Amino acid sequence: MFRLLRWLAIIVIAALILFIGPYYVKYVQGRDAIPPGVTLGGMQIGGASTEEAIANLHAIFERPILVFHGEDRLVLQPETIDFRVDAEGMVAEAQNYGKGWNALWNFFFYIFDKPPIGHDIPLTYTYDRQKLADWITAQAAHYDHDPLPPSFNLETLSFAKGRPGERTEPSQTAINIINGFTDPYNREAHFALIKEEEDKPGFEALEIAMRQRFEKFPGVYAAYFQFLPTGEEIDIDANTAFSGMSTVKIGVLLLTYMDNDLPLPDNITKWISITVTSPTASNAAANALMFHLGNGDTLAGVQRVSEFYREFGLKNTFIAVPYNSNIPPPIIRTPANTNPEYKTNPDLATQTTPRDMGVLLAEIGRCAEGKGALLAAYPDKLTPQKCEELIWWLEQNPLGWLIKYGVPKGARIGHKHGYAPDTQGDVAIIYGPEGPYVLTVYVYQYGWVVWDLSNPLMGDISRLVWNFFLFRTGQEQLPPPNYDEGAS
Repeated sequence: MFRLLRWLAIIVIAALILFIGPYYVKYVQGRDAIPPGVTLGGMQIGGASTEEAIANLHAIFERPILVFHGEDRLVLQPETIDFRVDAEGMVAEAQNYGKGWNALWNFFFYIFDKPPIGHDIPLTYTYDRQKLADWITAQAAHYDHDPLPPSFNLETLSFAKGRPGERTEPSQTAINIINGFTDPYNREAHFALIKEEEDKPGFEALEIAMRQRFEKFPGVYAAYFQFLPTGEEIDIDANTAFSGMSTVKIGVLLLTYMDNDLPLPDNITKWISITVTSPTASNAAANALMFHLGNGDTLAGVQRVSEFYREFGLKNTFIAVPYNSNIPPPIIRTPANTNPEYKTNPDLATQTTPRDMGVLLAEIGRCAEGKGALLAAYPDKLTPQKCEELIWWLEQNPLGWLIKYGVPKGARIGHKHGYAPDTQGDVAIIYGPEGPYVLTVYVYQYGWVVWDLSNPLMGDISRLVWNFFLFRTGQEQLPPPNYDEGAS
């Protein structure tokens, strides 16, 4: 019986050898240096020998990666930051899974066509942190940028958003780059960029657009802008002396309100109405108001107006003699008219600058809101109600051209314009999409101002300003004014 069992065991073993032998030979012949089921850094690494497996591991992970700074594409070589994979150590650790019970179980899984036991050897690597930091810093210095201002189109008088600023966050960028080197499939990384956008673009872009539009005018120009809520200004040669014309009558109107209580006397109201609403901006009505300011002496009234301008710090503005007077005007020197940089042939009888008139009208606007320098300087003579009524009168100006033509119909605008053969000016307070602002524009051409050049200029500048506020508030911007349609 024992002999029978022994022979039976021999037969079984022989049968197993005959059955398993071919599988084992085939299994051994098909093995690589890396045991089946073992991955290195998430990759199946082939190699008939240990040296070949090590070389394959270096070749896979020690390749350049693409690094993107926004849309800019950069190539980072591993040697730049001394990135190295410990391929020898990883292969040696992987080969341990080809021994002992792991090898036996994997052979049996092979016989029964089952997948081997899976193991992954984590990627082991080194790199120079300082070199990586230096590389990131160098690229950031080259490619990072501050927010770019809005762009503008002078053909449409409209604005478009500028490019947001981009600033590198170095720590996350370093992590992204190392992830790129250690990922066998996606060999890309991205700079971690902090976007920096202005909540509201400043007035720098508006000033650039205004200046470029002004440059198309073949003459001397100057302008002043002030946003009343913040006091921000745009000064385009705004201290240039020009003939004052009818624009300086704003000071006459203001002084009239300072001299009288509300409601104004009927005769004063009549002269104010004619001064503001007359198509010719009646000089006679302005003289009548100065007659009252001078207590029956028009020349004394003229002197009071000029004294007021000087007293309030507007030293470039004066009226030397009454309008249409035969009295030879005295020579009055001001900082503006003694500046040799610009020659505008200003009238000896009345002069001003865009800044002087813009500042005055801005303070009248603040006075209407119960604040500002005028109320502080003349608390016993002015009230918000008086300033508001003065602005209301300026809104009655029937002239729809110049600055007024650049704002949409129905917008609240008070303005005072002035004409001379060689000079034109317009002084306006406009209640725009973000609040009130003042815009003053003066132009000069030798001998004669060409209306078909001056009127579109002022209208375009006015539309640029209005559209800039629409742009800042996210509203649809208006098309350019149609001057041909208006002329008809």
